[in-house]
Amino acid sequence: MLQSQELRSYLQESPHNFAVLTDYAWIEIYKQQTVEAIKHGLSVVGDFPDQLILLRANGEIIQLDPTVPDLCERMQFKGIADDIREMAAIFRSATVDDAAILKQLHGHWNFANGLLPELIEGAVEIAASLPEMEEQMFTKSEIRIIRTSRRYPAAMMETIYGAAVQIWETLAQGYRLPWQDLGDSRVARTYLFRYALGLVIHLLWWISSGSQPIKRMDRMSNDMIDLSFCVYASYFDGFMTADEKARWIHANLVAALEAISHMDAAA
Repeated sequence: MLQSQELRSYLQESPHNFAVLTDYAWIEIYKQQTVEAIKHGLSVVGDFPDQLILLRANGEIIQLDPTVPDLCERMQFKGIADDIREMAAIFRSATVDDAAILKQLHGHWNFANGLLPELIEGAVEIAASLPEMEEQMFTKSEIRIIRTSRRYPAAMMETIYGAAVQIWETLAQGYRLPWQDLGDSRVARTYLFRYALGLVIHLLWWISSGSQPIKRMDRMSNDMIDLSFCVYASYFDGFMTADEKARWIHANLVAALEAISHMDAAA
């Protein structure tokens, strides 16, 4: 979608329309290890540097205190328009032969590829946990509800939310985050809770698709990257993707977060 006419039209439509790019977007570009990949990756957003928002690295965003105002603002790098403008100009040239630039690119490539084993390892663990989560969380009748796309009863919604909270608590402990005793609305602002809720929604997709064993770990790792995109997008106004599963997970994640905010307001 970075190279799509849809994105170009969106940015051309209004100077108040912005494209938000995450660290995983750059990883996807750089891991191809070609100058052409970067040229293509910048082919649209490079023409609109003042309408581009870059988010901080995943690890930094995870550590942001959800009790402090302006969370979305704190997620962003500031003053990057000139850097993007300069980078796009470099890659529009016929050749990229500056030794310093190539050295920098190889550093980015190595960084992106260095993350791949970690992503695949995490995907293996999640793939292995799906059958156990299905068995522990849902009865056979509830699984039929998921597979027939019927409305979930309140008890199922509570199960889904409870599972997300448990995953969030485990992740928060792993990252040694200091905030544990927060109300629902504040917990729901944290990246890790939204990621945990997204994992449970991914489980629902997997069950609805027949609970098939996952054999391609590269595809599973891509699913986890897509899940991160869904989580980031939940902080902003929309998600531009051609992937049906990612669209479904994002839509349900946003709906679940809205339901949580309404519950907290009612309480």
